[in-house]
Amino acid sequence: MSSSATRLTCFALLSSMEEDLRSIILSACEDTESAQDILNTARYEKAVIRLTRDLGNQVNIHISSLAPYLDFADAYEVLSGIKVRLAEEIKESLKIFAPYLNKLTQVRNRVAHTRPMEIDDLAVVHDVSKNIYSASPSSWERLKTTIYKLEENPAYVLGLTIDLVADPDNAPQHNLPAPEFDETGFFGRRKELDRIKKAIKGAYPVVSILGDGGIGKTSIALKAAYELLDDPKNPFDAFVWVTAKATILTVNEIQRISGAIENSLGLFASAAEQLGGSAAKKSIDPVGEVLSYLEHFKVLLILDNMETVLDQRLRDFLLDLPMGSKVIITSRIGLGIENPVSLAPLSGDDSTRLLQKLARVRNVEALQGLPVAVLSKMVQAMKGHPAYIRWFVAGVQAGKRPEELLHENDLLLDFCMSNVYGHLNEKARAVLRSMQVLPGRRSQAELAFLNEYSAGEMQSSLLELITTNFIQMQGTSMDQSSETAYQLTDFGKQYLDKRHAVQSLDRAIFEGRSRDLADLGMRLQVESTASPYDPRTIDIKGPGDFSTARLLRDALRHHERGDVDGALLVCHEAQRLSPGYHESWRVEAFIQAGQRDVTAARAAYERAFELAPESPTLNYLYGAFLVDEAVDPVLGLERLQKAAVLAEVPPAVVNEIAWAHIQLQDFEAAVTSASHSITLKPDLHDGSIAMTTGVRAGVYGAGRKVDGGELDSAVECIEAAVELVESGRVEMLVGEPVDRIVQLIDSGEMLMRRIDENFLLESLDALLSRLKDRLRAVDPDALGRRVGLVTNVRQDKKFGFVRSWGNDYFFHLSDLMNESDWAYLGSGVAVAFYPDEGGMKGPRATALRWLG
Repeated sequence: MSSSATRLTCFALLSSMEEDLRSIILSACEDTESAQDILNTARYEKAVIRLTRDLGNQVNIHISSLAPYLDFADAYEVLSGIKVRLAEEIKESLKIFAPYLNKLTQVRNRVAHTRPMEIDDLAVVHDVSKNIYSASPSSWERLKTTIYKLEENPAYVLGLTIDLVADPDNAPQHNLPAPEFDETGFFGRRKELDRIKKAIKGAYPVVSILGDGGIGKTSIALKAAYELLDDPKNPFDAFVWVTAKATILTVNEIQRISGAIENSLGLFASAAEQLGGSAAKKSIDPVGEVLSYLEHFKVLLILDNMETVLDQRLRDFLLDLPMGSKVIITSRIGLGIENPVSLAPLSGDDSTRLLQKLARVRNVEALQGLPVAVLSKMVQAMKGHPAYIRWFVAGVQAGKRPEELLHENDLLLDFCMSNVYGHLNEKARAVLRSMQVLPGRRSQAELAFLNEYSAGEMQSSLLELITTNFIQMQGTSMDQSSETAYQLTDFGKQYLDKRHAVQSLDRAIFEGRSRDLADLGMRLQVESTASPYDPRTIDIKGPGDFSTARLLRDALRHHERGDVDGALLVCHEAQRLSPGYHESWRVEAFIQAGQRDVTAARAAYERAFELAPESPTLNYLYGAFLVDEAVDPVLGLERLQKAAVLAEVPPAVVNEIAWAHIQLQDFEAAVTSASHSITLKPDLHDGSIAMTTGVRAGVYGAGRKVDGGELDSAVECIEAAVELVESGRVEMLVGEPVDRIVQLIDSGEMLMRRIDENFLLESLDALLSRLKDRLRAVDPDALGRRVGLVTNVRQDKKFGFVRSWGNDYFFHLSDLMNESDWAYLGSGVAVAFYPDEGGMKGPRATALRWLG
């Protein structure tokens, strides 16, 4: 394992400190003393084992021969046991030493056992070294010499070889390299690191670490591997590292690595050699060889920089992994068969700390004196990419100006992105061009419109772009719901703009389509505002809905032409493009309901409601469906009432609530709701519906009270209906409301024949007089209308009979005011009509209307 300057500097200071600690022990002890008494039994036995392992059993064992085999912590503990023998200044220096003993021991173990260095390791070792030396300069001679050497020439450590007293490393066999972050320590990304380790310990056989070039994939993979290596619960027998890295970035060029692995076969040959030694070099089937090792041993295989060797052989290998062994891959391109962890750039704080640490470790004076605010602006320009920050510091160290490196970064962009762009197909590249021309967040549906792609084509292209880290997904809030949006990554946009600028013709095409979409969206938005409760109106909250709303408008047009299958296909396309847009499902529900497929309609309404439970329009349309189709009137009323609470209530919603109350036989509430609708100043259409519904509820309510013997309550029902009739404009009573009033008068007159109480009788008589006056104001001839019950219908001959006032009246299909009512006519059904006593075939009912 190659060593960084940080590791070697820590080694130089710690080893000097150890030698001085041993010297202090020897100066305070005689060789004739019992080494076991001085060291204590446990430390004595450990030192003896180390001594004999190094020099054999023939060595004389004295304190002087054992002292070189005391490690850092042991030497300090021995001195603590004989501190009465020590000079006061040595005791004082050891007091400074004491609080840092545990930390220094951990650093020493990392240096001795080739584990990654932590961020503050060098700072702690350096500060403690200077403090203890200052407290007793004469006691720390070797440490003094090392400190002076470091001050005069820090690079002298590069010629050192790490050699510290240490017991054998009991960790599993591994060939993990020194991480690039060894000189600075590992910055941030604790959540991602924990997720990678958890995934490796879990059920997934393959975990991928994905991200731009230079984002830190290799570093976090090594950090995870080293932490797993020292984990007491580590499940692996061996850790094997193989890299396909083919280039390195220097300040002035991208250099090709000599002998780099160029294909997956070379990758497996290298892995087989690491697992089996030189005997595996000549294997004719390196893939089978590696699989065999992974089957017989639990191996964590780390495959680094896989984007350079992606092929079917690698995919097949990953699909054939035996149980127990796991694979981590780092790549700029996802495979689609793994558990991916995507790396985002470093945070601003971590980026600034990395820049500061690099500048200090590499002694780049041009950066060391800069204020934090200036450094923060620099790392913002570098987009939090560790490779960019390292390249930047190296460039400044080589004499380049910081502003030059920040603005002329073509070399870095090529290193990070160029080999990834080559993997993209033309459709994915076209999507990138549309996003270059129209930057910012774009929905899947919007991108499909701009590129004239189907949902399947769009999803395939976006997946490819996400796995190559050219674009990133982001959640966007759309009123009550949320939808995924897509945006070019900062590095991706910089690279494309510099290396793949969009041609003027393509730019004009995309800009033109964007304008067309915006114009169409604005028209649809105006329609949505003008008629929000019309089921043929698309509910649009913002520009993100425009492209899908266009498709849904086409679906409604197919439906109007009778092409139901075509309409549903378009709805399903809209759902694939915008699964989070509730109208994609609501329009399907409307079409399914029109086909009388109540089950499919309800399922689509439920999906829409899950996405937009607070939408007043959706609550109204869904509630009306549940009530009108008698699917679930109770739930329908809840939805309608919610719509009334959520919005400035239009009369149409209140009318539907009144109808729901009728369905649930709460006739008093129905009359109250209809009366409330009139107070909302409805137009003639909605006002007529309110009158029809309210008076009908009055008839039904009075009839039920009469049947129950509650005659006074029946009069109250009629009174409420009369007040409703009088509250609206006369024009609202034209048509069916007239016949409902006639029906109410007829019910009142029948009720009069059952009332004995004078006051009640007088009250009812006055109410009926008011009704007749109102009817007279609408149409004097309407006083001649009658109400009767159908007694017989001949469906084959298209005629029937109505009984009213003791007489039977013939009617024909042609006598109906609305021939569509014929389907509802049957024995016992109430109707209103004009009696024609002089008909050629006897009394005849004309202008007949079904009342239900």
